[in-house]
Amino acid sequence: MEEAKFLINFSISSLMAEEEVEKREEIDLTSYGQGKATIPSKYYNKNLVPVSPSLKKWNWVNYTTVWAGMSHNVVAFELAGLLTFQLGAPIALAVIGIAYGTLLIALYLNGHIGTKWGIPYPISVRPMFGIKGATLPVLMRAGVALFWFAVQSYVGGTIIDAVISIMYKPWTSLTAPVLGMPEHLAISFLIFWALNVAVLFGGMEEIKNFELVAGPLIVASLGALFGYGIYLAHGFGPLFSVTASPTLSAVTLSIASMAGVWATLVLNIPDFTRFSRSQKDQLIGQGLGLPVIVSLFSLIAVGITSTMIYLYHIPMSEAVNYVNPVNIMYLFTSNPLLALLVGVSLVIATVSVNVAANILSPVYDLISLFPRKLESWGKTSIVAAVIGLLYVPQLWYNNAGTIFDVLDIIGAGLGSIAGIMIADYWILRRTNFKLVDLFTPKGEYWYSDGVNWKAIVSLAVGFGVPAIGFFVPALVSLYDYGWYLAVAISMLLYLGLNWRTKGTKKENK
Repeated sequence: MEEAKFLINFSISSLMAEEEVEKREEIDLTSYGQGKATIPSKYYNKNLVPVSPSLKKWNWVNYTTVWAGMSHNVVAFELAGLLTFQLGAPIALAVIGIAYGTLLIALYLNGHIGTKWGIPYPISVRPMFGIKGATLPVLMRAGVALFWFAVQSYVGGTIIDAVISIMYKPWTSLTAPVLGMPEHLAISFLIFWALNVAVLFGGMEEIKNFELVAGPLIVASLGALFGYGIYLAHGFGPLFSVTASPTLSAVTLSIASMAGVWATLVLNIPDFTRFSRSQKDQLIGQGLGLPVIVSLFSLIAVGITSTMIYLYHIPMSEAVNYVNPVNIMYLFTSNPLLALLVGVSLVIATVSVNVAANILSPVYDLISLFPRKLESWGKTSIVAAVIGLLYVPQLWYNNAGTIFDVLDIIGAGLGSIAGIMIADYWILRRTNFKLVDLFTPKGEYWYSDGVNWKAIVSLAVGFGVPAIGFFVPALVSLYDYGWYLAVAISMLLYLGLNWRTKGTKKENK
């Protein structure tokens, strides 16, 4: 009997000892000048800790090609096309240039975090929001990113569907309803979704290599379509004869909406820059990528759409039906093989942006929320992709009147997080973090039971003020400036709350 008790106690003690060992992790921060440490495993995952110097291999070329791959996609093309219908070609290009130029500043400021400290977005917001409080901005960013993943997957499916329909006429006879879509479109949607999962499953290195192919391919195919449009229109002049007389409110709303297109990247850019060799590499790469290459792609999209409007007199009421590049190619040439070429390149390009800009970040987010249950990259990739299907974009995307409203709401919500990140990292902390405390309860970033309520309040107000304009027509100007207003309000409020606290502490002393 005594022997049995001894064995039971010994077994329990052994299990407890093993469990205790599992709850501690060693972390080497010597390359960041902060030595080695042992930390609790509750908030730790190997995918979240600062990357080792051996993994910092990305140079400016890689960041340029990543942006090239992300910008050359169907949704970006269609949004630029819709702006051309609404604002006219000259104003559409000006709107895109202003939006992307200002975004570059925020991208560099937040990208600095990843390059200097080697951490992804879910960890980079812990100093501002607290280790537990960071769950809120992580969920917000993940929710928006998966929304875009769903949208891009649906639109990518429509490209596959358009190509098959041109090449094989009976394809559209598959009309049985599946997931709220005709059967032929549902099959195309799921094919495109599976392609995304396959690329994502390979990890960051495969994503980087994939971008090297996707960017040049889409530039070549759409560039050729652009050139053919110039030929049909007998020169550049007619392209910019497509004009409109939009109100100032419509222009500012469009600028804020286009900023909302890349609002997720402003936050999760550390997911990419953590692999950068230097700050110079990420700065040059992003400087060439966003305002230069993305604007060039927008010029091509606006030019092609403007040519189509000029040649075929497409009215604004039909805009949503005439911004698909595959259909434009077929409209211009009546050549199914050329439509196939454009379709294949667009599928590759849209997979590129969907993986890099939309689904990669939620993988990091889910790992940070469930670090012990979702330990592997592959498992988490599948979970994120399945969650994306639950957005059922096919039920609402074809309502073109909602897309810019959605973009502005997204911009306001994520802009408020960006403002807090910039204020805390650059002004309050002067770009310094205590890396061990990012994973340690009761450390510097624990605040009040793991939550920094000043950041939560700043986020709520920064998001809430622009949102008022959505519900109160008399205050629509607040809504028109979406992302920009949210960044400014949350930044100033967060600085004010922290300045007041510091002043109070000084008085008490």
